[in-house]
Amino acid sequence: MLKWIAAQLVGRAEKRIGVELDYARKISQTDIRLFMRYGKIFAFLAPNRNVPPDAYHTARLRGAISADCGTCVEAEINLAQAAGVSGEIINAVLGTSYSDLPDSLRAVAELADAVTAAHTDAADAREKIISAYGEAGLIEICFALNGAALLPGIKRSMGYATVCNLDTLRKLA
Repeated sequence: MLKWIAAQLVGRAEKRIGVELDYARKISQTDIRLFMRYGKIFAFLAPNRNVPPDAYHTARLRGAISADCGTCVEAEINLAQAAGVSGEIINAVLGTSYSDLPDSLRAVAELADAVTAAHTDAADAREKIISAYGEAGLIEICFALNGAALLPGIKRSMGYATVCNLDTLRKLA
């Protein structure tokens, strides 16, 4: 019965984010306790109470891009669109030149790239984020960018990740 419920939850999530969650389905059918632990990751990512949707989804998009998982980036594009983030912002975030982004979003993208892709610090970007969104906003952005980079690692480890083609994904925005 619990596995059936888990399958229903995965199905609803797939409809909500617009991508197949075959790896989540595998987790749910293998061990319900592991699936419940996996669900805690989404609970960790889901709250967005301290920053506007464009900043939150900029962080998530750049985190997923750094992990180079096509379906994860596609899911993040779908979630950003559902949250009302404009196609122009999404396309700018999908690119590597952030000149079309407002300063606060540029700082979010730069911090995400530094932390998840380059594994370095970005003190200037962090200060701009604190100035724009406060300490709580910084923490929420940190959760978003690192959490979005974590999920592709789980998928890749299980053999389910797909390589990212940003040109194809830009067409979704």
